[in-house]
Amino acid sequence: MRGLLLCALLAVTAAKPRQVSPLDQWVTEAPAPGRKPEGQWVTEGPASGSRKPEIPVDDNFEYRNPSVTDDGLELFESDIVLTAEQRDGRQAATNLWTSPVSFAISSSSAADRDAILAGVQHWRDHTCIQFNEVAEGSSVPHINVIKSSGCWSYVGKITSSGGQSLSIGSGCTGLGTVVHEFGHAMGLSHQQSRNDRDNYVTILFDNIQDGKEGNFGKRSTANNYSVPYDLTSVMHYGAAYFTKNGQDTIRVNNFLQGGLIGRRGGLSHRDKQIANAMYNCAGSCSSPPTCQNGGFVGKSCTCVCPPNTSGANCETLNGDYYPDIDCGNIDMTQPGTIKSPNYPNNFPKNVVCWWVINAPAGQQVKVTVTDMKMLYRSNGNCYWDHLAMRYSGSDHVNDQKACDAELQGQSFTSTGNRFIVQFKSGNYGWHRGFSANVEFLGTPATTASTTTTTAGTTPSTGTVPPGNCGGAR
Repeated sequence: MRGLLLCALLAVTAAKPRQVSPLDQWVTEAPAPGRKPEGQWVTEGPASGSRKPEIPVDDNFEYRNPSVTDDGLELFESDIVLTAEQRDGRQAATNLWTSPVSFAISSSSAADRDAILAGVQHWRDHTCIQFNEVAEGSSVPHINVIKSSGCWSYVGKITSSGGQSLSIGSGCTGLGTVVHEFGHAMGLSHQQSRNDRDNYVTILFDNIQDGKEGNFGKRSTANNYSVPYDLTSVMHYGAAYFTKNGQDTIRVNNFLQGGLIGRRGGLSHRDKQIANAMYNCAGSCSSPPTCQNGGFVGKSCTCVCPPNTSGANCETLNGDYYPDIDCGNIDMTQPGTIKSPNYPNNFPKNVVCWWVINAPAGQQVKVTVTDMKMLYRSNGNCYWDHLAMRYSGSDHVNDQKACDAELQGQSFTSTGNRFIVQFKSGNYGWHRGFSANVEFLGTPATTASTTTTTAGTTPSTGTVPPGNCGGAR
């Protein structure tokens, strides 16, 4: 009887669907029509069976990480273990490895071997650092990749014999996450902890979860190898990390560049530059070239040039380091219609679109959301896709930030003549996004013509090229 009861309980447990954790951000089904966004039960992929979820769905592992490791070590800035001597004074550590760097993949990480090797290969491809795999338990100083709770690493080399741990836990196998953790092991700290960060970003401490303020500390000294601050660094926090109210915790001082932080596709140009400087890649070259405009000498002893430069020595400057906006129109001066990319078809993943709408002086801008469908709100926050509006006079502060279909049918009017709209998509492209009508209220100075501005197209006014709407850049 006891055995039958146990079997019955196990059967019930197995049949019970799993509830999605908003912090895990693991979604395995497009929400069914009419289903409430809160407390959604997820048991399978989209009904069509044509799309499967990406596991993990993003590289924002900071939400999931514990405060301490399984061994009781405190995690500083959410994912790094520091020695007492390391708690201040650097973007880059001074306790570096000697190439080739030895690493071992522990038995606990065997199932994640391909993901770990992909991250190691990314470092090989873009720096002069070589890596050599050794057996688990080797006495050679090495990085021992384990599967513990969360994603974390020491900064630089802290062992003189045997392995130092680097954890690639559950939800940590995205390329950006593995590259990020190996970045710590190679000696890199978080970008936003640099001592010059206030020139580029503002930390909004009022929005940070209680007890997490230490994750946003700023170093008192610099060790940046003369490499400029980089919003696109794989080592940078995203805009809303550790938010307690859904609002941003990091504000990029140039609001149009706000979508650049927290993108973790791999090492940025300046990540590669500082890593190659730390490990003196040019030192092995007999006649290293003199690289210009932010270029650096790579492992092939030629210049590695930043975006928007060209020439053997990066001598021709063709534009800014940072890319244009993904989509939208940052100089919209006529009434019309704005839409998410591909609308009414599903929007692409990981894009940030901006519309900066300016009516003539004395007029107001009215935006009416005629259609809206994105992923749902969970625990009060829009973790994946969102539509944000700023109409009370600040270019930085959201008056509305919504997801799902929350703003459909609603109208909003600016206090002045300026209205800013942002659309951001996450790691899923399961919905159509939004469409909205833009009107100018009051007596126009000139007769307004109507234009249609779809993200990814240039409006008839021909003001600003919108960039590439096909995906994150």
